[in-house]
Amino acid sequence: MRAVIVVLLIVICGPAAADAQSFSPSFSVHAAAGPTVVNSGHTVAAAVGFSPWSRVTFLLDVQRTELSSRVTPYPLNDRNPYIEFRGGTITAVSGEVRVALFAPDRITPYVLAGFGGGESRPTVNEYFPEAVRNDVGFVFFGGGVQVPVRDHLSVFGDFRMIGGAEGYDSMIVMYPVRLGMAWRF
Repeated sequence: MRAVIVVLLIVICGPAAADAQSFSPSFSVHAAAGPTVVNSGHTVAAAVGFSPWSRVTFLLDVQRTELSSRVTPYPLNDRNPYIEFRGGTITAVSGEVRVALFAPDRITPYVLAGFGGGESRPTVNEYFPEAVRNDVGFVFFGGGVQVPVRDHLSVFGDFRMIGGAEGYDSMIVMYPVRLGMAWRF
């Protein structure tokens, strides 16, 4: 398995390293927002990035995701005829790597992966009356498309699958779809 990962990294990063002769490393600022799917909610994020090669960008991201609470009737269970989802707000910092198929001056698909951590504050309502604050740790992966608008300015859209742990006994799973802008300098 390790050999496969090494070969994939060489195949993906090799052309980027060769292309680096005509590309100078750059920094970037990113802003994104969008809805979450499966569990109703939304996410906003801001990031700073560094691109040592034209097709690879490392990002440091700050994000805030809010998931709506919901109560679903479950008539098959006499003891508890409802299923409650608490929802809440997650504020986190994450590290991410994006690898694009083409240079940033072309329309290009990319893949992304990363990890992060922060805190969650679950919703307080009649079903969950106590206020709670939990530590959160997660990993994510996904993909997207970047479209150049002008020199150094592009728009992007991506989909992420996020999974991790909340506190000591809960899991988090989120699926944000984001649209955003990136400015390279």
